[in-house]
Amino acid sequence: MALTNFSVFSEYMYNSATETIAQQVELFNTASRNTITLRSGSSDGDYSYDTMFAQVANMVSNRNAYGTGTLSPVALEQLQTASVKIGGRTELMEFSPSDFDWINQDPEQAGTAFGEQVAKGLLQYMLNSALAATSAALSGVAALDYDGTAAVASLNSLQSAAGLFGDRASAVAAWIMHSKSKTDIIGAAITNANDLFEFGTVRITTDAEGRPLIVTDSPALIDIDAGGAGIHHYHQLGLVTGAIMLQDNQNYRLHENSDVTAENTKYFMKAEFDFNLGIKGFTWDTVTGVKSPSDAQLATQTNWDQTATEVKDLCGVRSTTL
Repeated sequence: MALTNFSVFSEYMYNSATETIAQQVELFNTASRNTITLRSGSSDGDYSYDTMFAQVANMVSNRNAYGTGTLSPVALEQLQTASVKIGGRTELMEFSPSDFDWINQDPEQAGTAFGEQVAKGLLQYMLNSALAATSAALSGVAALDYDGTAAVASLNSLQSAAGLFGDRASAVAAWIMHSKSKTDIIGAAITNANDLFEFGTVRITTDAEGRPLIVTDSPALIDIDAGGAGIHHYHQLGLVTGAIMLQDNQNYRLHENSDVTAENTKYFMKAEFDFNLGIKGFTWDTVTGVKSPSDAQLATQTNWDQTATEVKDLCGVRSTTL
């Protein structure tokens, strides 16, 4: 196979990657009840800004029909929120062009398979980044952070966490959790005398309020040894509609190079991309000057500043259990 045929391989990898991403985005938006929205767009610079009007405290009050006092004006304030741009890449992949000749493999098939793997990895990284950042942001809001570490996850712990939203508890639209948490919930519900669920294949898909339980074994949802050696803490995120915004900036680039100095020519490929992450009710702290943040910086609570004055206007609640 001629080296130039690798352009075919690259083309199929790129086409496969973008197509698979589009399919996964659509499925995830629907499955999460749009609590995590993935969209396509473009963003200039390190941050993308949006504005909202701040809530005016005690805006409506009593008026004395016979009063002669003077009112003090209250400024109508705008709050600025910023999503942050995050860069990503694949590993540097190495191939030998003669490999396809040796095994008589169609490069189009290999490109498609490799492209699907890249696409799934890209989506996984975006989601893990979003969950790590959201969990960190909510950890700084004590009123929305339920401590259930005395026991494992249960329907009661989810209900208690959602209750932190008070009369807006119904705004929590979906739960994102680790498989261990869902396993604990299933185990308790199977023996539930109230028979809250029809099991079918013995799988719970919603809580008592009908919110879907979305399972992903993201490292953002587990704190290893947080309760001591071998005692892990698990986070369940109860999110509202539009809680997390992920924007694919459509800057997917495939870089290619070859090395003909080796006995068997080597061919190298690497992909790069970027996306924006925003969290409802929070802004990325642009004052600190952190640009193109690392994974650790995204998961640092102090890098996310609360902008919404009312906690019920934030992205949701967090429950932490064994």
